[in-house]
Amino acid sequence: MNRFHTLSAARHEPEAGPGKLFSLFWATLAGLLVPCVVLVVGLISLLLQSGELSQSTVRLGVNLYVRLPASFVDQPPLVQLTQLTSLSFAMAVVLSVAVWRHRRLADRRAAAITKSLHQKVLKQSVRRAELEGAAAQSLNAQKLIGRHLPSVQSGLSLWYRSLPRSLFLLLGCVSLALLVHIWLAIVAVISGVMVWRLYRQVRGGDADEAGRWELPQLRAQMAALVGRAPKMARLQAQGIAEASFQHELDQLYQKLEENDAHRGRVWPLLFLAASAATAIMVIGLGLNLLETDAGLSLSSAVVLGLSLAGAVSGVWRLQTLGRRLRASGTACDAVYAYLRKSDGATPSEQRVGLAGLRDGVEFRDVTLVDSHGQAILNHITTEFTPKSLVTLLGTDSVSPQAMVELLMGFGRPGSGEVRIDGLKLLEVHPASLAKNVMWIEPSGPLWDGTIEENLSAGSGGSISNADIVDALREVDVYEQIQRLPEGLSTYASVEGFSLSTEATYGIGLARALLHRPPILLVNEPPAPNAQLADDPCLKAIKKLVDQGSLVVMLPRRLQTLRTADRVILLNGPNLAGEGNHSQLLSDSDLYRHLNYLLFNPYRPGR
Repeated sequence: MNRFHTLSAARHEPEAGPGKLFSLFWATLAGLLVPCVVLVVGLISLLLQSGELSQSTVRLGVNLYVRLPASFVDQPPLVQLTQLTSLSFAMAVVLSVAVWRHRRLADRRAAAITKSLHQKVLKQSVRRAELEGAAAQSLNAQKLIGRHLPSVQSGLSLWYRSLPRSLFLLLGCVSLALLVHIWLAIVAVISGVMVWRLYRQVRGGDADEAGRWELPQLRAQMAALVGRAPKMARLQAQGIAEASFQHELDQLYQKLEENDAHRGRVWPLLFLAASAATAIMVIGLGLNLLETDAGLSLSSAVVLGLSLAGAVSGVWRLQTLGRRLRASGTACDAVYAYLRKSDGATPSEQRVGLAGLRDGVEFRDVTLVDSHGQAILNHITTEFTPKSLVTLLGTDSVSPQAMVELLMGFGRPGSGEVRIDGLKLLEVHPASLAKNVMWIEPSGPLWDGTIEENLSAGSGGSISNADIVDALREVDVYEQIQRLPEGLSTYASVEGFSLSTEATYGIGLARALLHRPPILLVNEPPAPNAQLADDPCLKAIKKLVDQGSLVVMLPRRLQTLRTADRVILLNGPNLAGEGNHSQLLSDSDLYRHLNYLLFNPYRPGR
């Protein structure tokens, strides 16, 4: 993988453009100021060595000459030192500002790109939900937003901070070192590369990776043996547990000893290699200083050393970028692979509208599988009619939730079809479906806005304040809202809202009373107490049913099951039975078992 192309897709986003020229300016300034500071430091060292700078041209290396203005040469040595020191300090200040500005611009560009990718993930999630279901998009979002996008942002930020600044720094410092003494600079570079390659070879990255994997595995096996040892003792196994534990213990410490021996060889070898390279450099420098008139001075050696140090800094930053891109590139590929997934749904402009619910909803031999090929729904055939309350109860939560998501237009069956009033659900326009299907959950759901806006949104102004108050009174949450500091004008948000779950659920039901959707899908919260004799929320749902709505619920309260016109029972992905509560209690062992597990307040552990 070419690491320097792994983030190219993200770097070509439109948000990468703003600030590009300013970033290049500060990067160039920050990269090239370092060799300039090194030159000034070399002049200071030459001034301290010789006592004065009396020539208009001074020599800091074999091919490195610096011309000084006459006004500077005519100054006393102390004034020259003051001016050079002031110049170096001023350049250091400018360098600091340049590095700071460049980093700030790099972080802002990376943040702007990643922010736009978050928005694209949201839009793609909405599109893909029609094919794969909303639950699958939730898992994708957790992975993309929780792991991949932060990695992309850190990689982009490091990219913009390293390039082209580190390249300018590297090229400027290497050029300066070559001007001081080409052969010493080449020897230094070759020695550094050889020491680095020796370090990589002796360190043995694969061996370290294996050790990091094997040691936890060995410790986990030993812990498991300790846990099984009491049971093994009951079997009179004649010390088998002790022998197995001793074997694992010997393996663990043999591996630890191998790692210690390996690490013990690394640093002495590196120290010897670095010492040899340093000795060669010192001898070469000594020959130029002591044996030749055209050689180096001590100030030239200072310039050479600082230049090589600057070059090493540039190389180190580029190496860090390369390592970072290994993870960021993979994350970037994952993000864009998700964004590039084709949308196999029917184009919206070719879909039809839906005007209420007349005949009902049909599931015709519907099969739905997850991304691993496991069945979520298996050949489900059933129907939902208007003016009815239907509950979905299953041995796991995935299959009933999947049926609800299909009614919302999320997910595409592998076989079979869902029809609304004879129309294929996949051919209904999403906007039309949204007008006819409403979703309620324990959190409302609430969106950012006042409580009044949450209740009246989308009504076109046809809902009055009196209507809102009446709806809230029906679900018995009006008094709670009135106790809030601003009443109906209280700002609600997804998080940080002070009302109870029962109140937010009631707000969701009040919204349904005000808008009267043809299809209402409800994820019910648990009852606030075990003995709920008169549930105003359930009364509101029955009122909507009487007014013609189809209500499909995921029940959490026994009273809801007793009130439902029909209960659809699922055993895993399979349809296990249909009927009202009394019929299923008498006919289905599975239904009786689920009632005991889920709704019996006296069951141990509840």
